[in-house]
Amino acid sequence: MSHIDSYDHEYIGHLGYLPIYHPLQEIEKVKWGDYDFGADPTNLVLGGGSGEHPGLVLHKLECFAAKFLLEAITEKQEASLSDEDREYLADLALPNYTEVFEFCEWRVDEFSSLHEMAKTGVTGEPLKEDQRVEEWLLLSIGELIHYSLPELNPEKERLDQIFGQFDFYPFMENVSIPPPGYPKLRGRLVKDGETVWGVHRFN
Repeated sequence: MSHIDSYDHEYIGHLGYLPIYHPLQEIEKVKWGDYDFGADPTNLVLGGGSGEHPGLVLHKLECFAAKFLLEAITEKQEASLSDEDREYLADLALPNYTEVFEFCEWRVDEFSSLHEMAKTGVTGEPLKEDQRVEEWLLLSIGELIHYSLPELNPEKERLDQIFGQFDFYPFMENVSIPPPGYPKLRGRLVKDGETVWGVHRFN
């Protein structure tokens, strides 16, 4: 059993070999980067921790959405934005990676495996040669948040005001979700004193 299985959470899908979880309750806060990570419903988590793959806790999900949206529009569209909006987006879409990615005792081989997975094309849009894995993660998860998990974006209203004038489309499509009929094996919820397994957001 993984660390996250001790807490209520829902299964979102997979990014390559990494499952994506959304905590439904607070997971006790611990020292940043500890193997048995802390998280809460404002986070997403890749990997379940002990007993599974070491966790990667994603913070400030509005930064992920902003990065995706800024990359989704053309240079001409971006140039049409006000100076105030461009300044706001620069702060939001170019975060300090150490503030949004909490790698919970990842080893060198796990970083290497993530890099290899991202660039091999097992996902919709592979890592580009001149691209950092962190940027690839921002865009992949940002697209997911914008289209499918908007309630996890506290800056949604303002971002909608800025980008609502433009037509744009998903261009990463790196998150996979089991099709209907597949067994529901991930996610848990304690309801009326009983533990229910197979709590999926989309299936």
